[in-house]
Amino acid sequence: MAPRTQSWKDLPPECPDEKRLMAICLRRVKDCTDLTQQRLAAKCGIATSTLNGYLNARNQPTPEVLRCFYFAVKEDTDLRGLQLPHSLHELESILSSQTEKARPASQRPAVRISNRSHGAEFARRRRSRANYRARVPVPPQRGDRHTRTATGPDWTGLETLLDRVLRRQTQDAFFMIWQSAMNLPTSEIPRVVASCRGAGLSDAADAVITNAARRDLSAVLRIAACFHEAHQYEDAKLLLNSATVAGRASQSS
Repeated sequence: MAPRTQSWKDLPPECPDEKRLMAICLRRVKDCTDLTQQRLAAKCGIATSTLNGYLNARNQPTPEVLRCFYFAVKEDTDLRGLQLPHSLHELESILSSQTEKARPASQRPAVRISNRSHGAEFARRRRSRANYRARVPVPPQRGDRHTRTATGPDWTGLETLLDRVLRRQTQDAFFMIWQSAMNLPTSEIPRVVASCRGAGLSDAADAVITNAARRDLSAVLRIAACFHEAHQYEDAKLLLNSATVAGRASQSS
């Protein structure tokens, strides 16, 4: 029988995308074993608090500790015939990508696929979103105005997208994002964006928005309204700004 999935606490909103992605993958591997964090830490030769920091995105493991962690879990799962959700190579690729920012853009991992002329603006908006969530307390919700993205299920395509990003299947990831942005019902776009951000794929979330902004005007307005209903106001603003830029570009051409 598969081990029981642990109930993890939410990662902080200001957590960098790279640390968030690593923590999510480590948690998925940890969920495959019944070994406690104390026992796993002992097998890795580190303190329990250190391992807890890796699982909660406070710190990143060294390559040596990552291998020890992976093989400690794999040793346990092999005895019970369970398969881990990520290979050691995938985890090492995530870790190494964080120290290789100077590589040529063509060699970087997916999914930095949005319009590069707006890259600085998107980065500024992402930092603004993280700072806003970190500083401003959220009042208790009243009545029937609830945030759908906070309580609803994740986008069903998230696991597939995450797998393609981890495997660096850039073209497949791009096509999946474009197809979702252009073909999904307008009410589903906020869920796709929120799911991507929750998984540490903010670039993918921005790409969904910028591609959705190329839909017809009525669809863009319906998506913006859905963003507002879900209290994703920064995403709605980015959508409308991107639609304005796309409209000007089409007129000039």
